[in-house]
Amino acid sequence: MTPAPAPNPQHREVRRHLEKILASAAFANATRAQQFLRFVIEETLAGRASDIKEPLVAARVFNLTNGFDRRSNSIVRAEATHVRRRLRDYYAGAGASDPVIVELPRGGYAPSIRTLARSGTSRRPWAAFLAWLRRPHA
Repeated sequence: MTPAPAPNPQHREVRRHLEKILASAAFANATRAQQFLRFVIEETLAGRASDIKEPLVAARVFNLTNGFDRRSNSIVRAEATHVRRRLRDYYAGAGASDPVIVELPRGGYAPSIRTLARSGTSRRPWAAFLAWLRRPHA
């Protein structure tokens, strides 16, 4: 029997970061958004990012297996939009200096996961600019 491969340290870091995101105010009380983000990240870490398509997300996140028709049911697309907005809010606030950046690019459901070097890389100026943009201006 072949031993299981050792856990990837980068995957552990991404999973720790995922838990931080899901516990944040941006994702608080958003069960579907949490399930969606957890699913797409776990699939990506498992090497199945290219398999993350609308019918799979509908089945695994929303339990819509029989007769899911993406033309008449926009639940996956709508939730992806909510997750994108919540991620932007998270990184504009609590996650402004996080070393792991998770994005859900438009046009797909596979997340982009980047890790920043810890050697003084800062995202605060960008986060401050985003926060300024969100403020009401007279």
